[in-house]
Amino acid sequence: MNSFLRTLLFASSLAPAILIGAAAQIWNVGTNFEVYCWIAASALTCLLPLLVAVEASKRTAQTPFVAKKIESQDWLLVVFVVSYFVPLVTKISNLQTLGLIFLVAAVLAATLEAIPVHPVLHLFRYRFYKVEGDNGVVYVMITKRKLLSAKDIKTVQQLSPQLLMSI
Repeated sequence: MNSFLRTLLFASSLAPAILIGAAAQIWNVGTNFEVYCWIAASALTCLLPLLVAVEASKRTAQTPFVAKKIESQDWLLVVFVVSYFVPLVTKISNLQTLGLIFLVAAVLAATLEAIPVHPVLHLFRYRFYKVEGDNGVVYVMITKRKLLSAKDIKTVQQLSPQLLMSI
């Protein structure tokens, strides 16, 4: 996955924080056109990974896969959910500043070789697993199924060298 797409993925995982910041702005100051624009932009950004997942499942070929072991990564959702409350704790009143902070955070996080577990995708019942293939390579897998053992995985769609999807 190239760095631009990884940045978009991280930015979309942080987008609910902007949504909460805009809601706090409405609560504290009131409504205006700019706040509504921030709400619309963050809501659309929140839906971006869902659209990517749906399109990727349609356009990527399925290949056989043998997994040695799997481990749920859903516990990492806590980190992202906690970040959503940053606007409430920091009391940043300027949404442009908040947006810039989260954009910089997304770019910095995208330089890592990690793929984030995505809270918005989790809302749509996607689950995240760390999967070790029989070749010893460790992947992140996104799936709508609850996997109980490595034998539950028969075929995958490879979205990037580190990211697999199973329907």
